[in-house]
Amino acid sequence: MGLLLTTVFWGLTFIMIKWTIDEMDLYHFMFFRFALAFLALAAVFRKHLKTNRKTIGAAAILSFFLGIAYITQTEGLKFTSASNSALITGLYIVLVPIFSPIIFRTKPTAVTTIGMMLSLFGLFLLTQYSWAGVNFGDAITLICAVACAWHIIMIGKFTHHHETIPLVLYQFLFVAVLCGLIALFRGTISFDLPKIGWITVIVTALFATAVAFVVQTAAQRVIDPTRTGLILVMEAVFGAFFAWCLGGEQLTAAALLGACLMVVGMMVSEVRPVAKYLLEKIVG
Repeated sequence: MGLLLTTVFWGLTFIMIKWTIDEMDLYHFMFFRFALAFLALAAVFRKHLKTNRKTIGAAAILSFFLGIAYITQTEGLKFTSASNSALITGLYIVLVPIFSPIIFRTKPTAVTTIGMMLSLFGLFLLTQYSWAGVNFGDAITLICAVACAWHIIMIGKFTHHHETIPLVLYQFLFVAVLCGLIALFRGTISFDLPKIGWITVIVTALFATAVAFVVQTAAQRVIDPTRTGLILVMEAVFGAFFAWCLGGEQLTAAALLGACLMVVGMMVSEVRPVAKYLLEKIVG
């Protein structure tokens, strides 16, 4: 339930961030987002700031993937719609079981492959029947999907060996410092944010970042990365819903079919582990 609520906030932020980066520099925004998330968690869990070097090192690795994911996603929102961004970002659900064998030495199943093919065909329809229809925003958001997949996989690897709170805290700190340095270099650092900027910073920092990542990291102590992926499919659904409901974005009939196929593909790729889990519960 915690992960599901997290996807609601993540879905809502797509359209909010798109509105915000029309009025302020994306690195300026991301600096405030992750700095506020860090400060909020540090105020509540200040005792956890003291940790060992291995945990800080693990957080640094996670922050690399987290930073790439959010920078490319936010950059992509400049050039594509919030609904496209949400759906393409959601492809990380399909990519998790594809990349997992590199770390966990497992093999992608036939079901996973079918899910991937459905999602790719859905993306083909979403981009107007042609890979040439993929704009720059769509392409860079695909990089975000890859980075998100690796972030989830590495959380699954590290979360059993390190405390949750320090792992999350230092991720936010490292990303905030990186974005702050870039914003400083670009000369965009300022506390004079537009009204929508402050609203989006608060919503994304507190609910979609601080609370969300604590919930995700804690949940992955008891839920494996693949099953986590099935729940997180809803991020794409909520992202497209809020883009339509609040942003007035429209999808053609073909694009809507493509969006549905992408979501179905994401779910299909996760069916086997969830079915196995439920069967074990019933039999047990």
